[in-house]
Amino acid sequence: MNSSQIITSFRKEIWEFKKTLFWVPLIIAIFIIVAPLLKLMLIEDYQSSKLIENITNVDNLANVEGFTRFLLATIMGMFVPFIIVSLIIQLYYFTTCLFDERRDLSIYFWRSLPVSDVLNIGVKLITGALVVPAIFMLAATFVVLVFLLLALIVCTVLSLGYDLSLWGLWGSADIISNLVSIWLNLLPYALWMFPVFAWLMLASMFANKAPFLWAILPIVAILLIESFVVEYLHLDGRFFFNTLREYFAFGQEMLPNNGSDIGSSKFLLFSVLSSKISLVATLLGVGFMYLTYWLRVNRSEG
Repeated sequence: MNSSQIITSFRKEIWEFKKTLFWVPLIIAIFIIVAPLLKLMLIEDYQSSKLIENITNVDNLANVEGFTRFLLATIMGMFVPFIIVSLIIQLYYFTTCLFDERRDLSIYFWRSLPVSDVLNIGVKLITGALVVPAIFMLAATFVVLVFLLLALIVCTVLSLGYDLSLWGLWGSADIISNLVSIWLNLLPYALWMFPVFAWLMLASMFANKAPFLWAILPIVAILLIESFVVEYLHLDGRFFFNTLREYFAFGQEMLPNNGSDIGSSKFLLFSVLSSKISLVATLLGVGFMYLTYWLRVNRSEG
């Protein structure tokens, strides 16, 4: 195994999904950029005057901490649609990544190359867990930079046309650290979702048809059987249902306290995602990955 094999394997995975990984984030980025610009172009004169009045309000300009919180919330809000769509594509990728190559028999071609099954499965896992969301986060970062450029133009116009300087606010905004804090969430997010990704890869490797159903039906069956047993035997709780709910649910810990400082709010999502990572769930994901590898090596049709 050498670096050229690894790079080629990643290029293969990206090439197979290049249209999705290019056009989907591009369309989202264009929509997020164009929509507010069109709205600004269509507003009435009195609305534009009120907007300028709010921007130039002395109380708003003096509230540096409020501006910093607003900027952080705005940047994170721009990332939200990209992350949601990225998750959908991740689930689709993991459900089909091993199924499609068996269905179209391309697995025989890839096996003719000097690339091991361990490397192939590992590359697919890293591509889906890290590369796919990273591409969407790059698109979101590009959108943020475009709006920052537009904000720079607005600040220049206000400073020249209205003799109003906003550079002090931008100096305290910590834009780079805000972007870095968002990017730091990528790794704990991938570790938290690792059992799900591994389970979907196992279903993709196991299924001869409809891998999505093979991934969903066992979970639904277990929940239904557990519900029936609990109701029939009059038990106190549902272990499997409560475990899944606790693992995937987010509560009040996602909401920053009013008294918390900017730094703690900035890394709140990172701490919440890190707390969601479970050793048992991670080991379960490792077991799913081993079963995926075993099936890939031993299945006669692939």
